[in-house]
Amino acid sequence: MVPSDVELINDFLNGNIQSFNRLAIKWQKNLFGFAYRYTGNEEEAKDICQKALIKAYKNLHNLKNSGSFSSWIYQITINLCKDEVKKRKNKNHIPYNENKMDDENSSVELISGDSPQIKSLEKKNIKEIIRFALNSIPEEQKIVIIMKEYQGLKFTEIAEILKCSVNTIKSRMYYGLNNMKEKLLKSNIGKEEILYEM
Repeated sequence: MVPSDVELINDFLNGNIQSFNRLAIKWQKNLFGFAYRYTGNEEEAKDICQKALIKAYKNLHNLKNSGSFSSWIYQITINLCKDEVKKRKNKNHIPYNENKMDDENSSVELISGDSPQIKSLEKKNIKEIIRFALNSIPEEQKIVIIMKEYQGLKFTEIAEILKCSVNTIKSRMYYGLNNMKEKLLKSNIGKEEILYEM
């Protein structure tokens, strides 16, 4: 039987360091997934995930309720993501690589219309456009969409993590998806493609 977060935390606090390693392994995929969707950068996401787990390791003894570990570790990850994006903005770095898109589009003319290469490029471009749309909506809406659509969390779980009401979360989700839809429809991406790629 797989031990719960609470059991692993209690074991760790009682001196079993291996229990934290098991906790980290259990959580690293979710934390990386969130950070990657938030930043759009694999290396940054790996770095954020590692920092979040190190911070959790150092501060786990301060967590008053072991049952709220999931909310706590997500809050740490969200804050690290925000810090990373702020740093990037200060460096004038744009995550959406338009030059890369132009390079891919320029090669399309050299390949026949129905080839697998064309379909692969189109799929890549759709993913890039969806990522761009996600990154261009308000941050509070973006966080909810990542947690609900990509992480599969329930509204109640998201509300607990973000410390606000379920109705507020649902509202952010509604406006966020509408904002994304508007941006994506301008790029001539159909609803079916949006849902498939998300």
